[in-house]
Amino acid sequence: MEKFSESLQQTKIKARPRGLFSPQERKKKSIKWVLALGTLFLILGGILTIAPIVWMVLGSFKTPAEIYSVPQNYIPKDFSFSNYEEALRLVSFGKYFLNSLFMCVCVVLGQLLISSMAAYSLTKLRVRFAGGILLLFMTSLMVPFEVLVIPLYLIMKFFPFGPGVANVNLINTYWALILPGIFSAFSIVVLKDFYDSIPNEVIYAARIDSCTETRIFFRFILPMTKPIMSILAIFSFVTTWNSFFWPLIVLNNPDYYPLVLGVQRLIDTGEPWNVVMAALVLSTIPSIILLVFFQRTIIRGIAYTGIYG
Repeated sequence: MEKFSESLQQTKIKARPRGLFSPQERKKKSIKWVLALGTLFLILGGILTIAPIVWMVLGSFKTPAEIYSVPQNYIPKDFSFSNYEEALRLVSFGKYFLNSLFMCVCVVLGQLLISSMAAYSLTKLRVRFAGGILLLFMTSLMVPFEVLVIPLYLIMKFFPFGPGVANVNLINTYWALILPGIFSAFSIVVLKDFYDSIPNEVIYAARIDSCTETRIFFRFILPMTKPIMSILAIFSFVTTWNSFFWPLIVLNNPDYYPLVLGVQRLIDTGEPWNVVMAALVLSTIPSIILLVFFQRTIIRGIAYTGIYG
């Protein structure tokens, strides 16, 4: 174990800050104009992004007359929480919130476990045809989810548990919400790239100390992936929490509705938009909490994975 501990200390990955322009280039007048224009576009993009959210929050305090008034008054005359009280009365927020939380926790834990094991196998265990398998994962990233909806629905409708076992209908169950989400080609590709940066000498040292592959993975390798795992966990949680299309297809029983479908019921029943906006604000609170407390982690994740989400 001493050899492994020494190897582990030598594998800490330190990222060096890099910029688009060097300090010398930033002093040039043309580069200053480029940076100024880039900053202006970022400010405009930020305004366009946050404007609908601000309008939704302000609309949640308005009366129905103010919502439909022309011209529109953006600032409500009287900030009242009656819309939130009405939304909480009409929607079973407690039940829907727990449904969403249960679905998100199961998807995040299952996705991280399966993706990390698959990425480790493809990277460090010399799996046969590992390159072809990885290519299939990467190819699946280019397929829109809408193309997979019908096959996924049929799989959930006639789910095979094994040879000789009758197919089971998973529609209108938590399984239909959780199973498609725990398999993520994106997480596998990102984790494989991270595992490639871990020297094989770390694993060789652990094997010399008579560690099994299972112990190497769970005891030593998995703790080293905490930074990237936390990033993927946040992305997976937010994506699952805001998922609307798939739950709408596989659920007909309100007892299993996540919070987004519970809010949709307000629109179906014809409730005024000020009450709907109050419900939408309440449904976005978990995402806002994640943004506030894990802002640095999210920014590092966007920089590392090269995506926005």
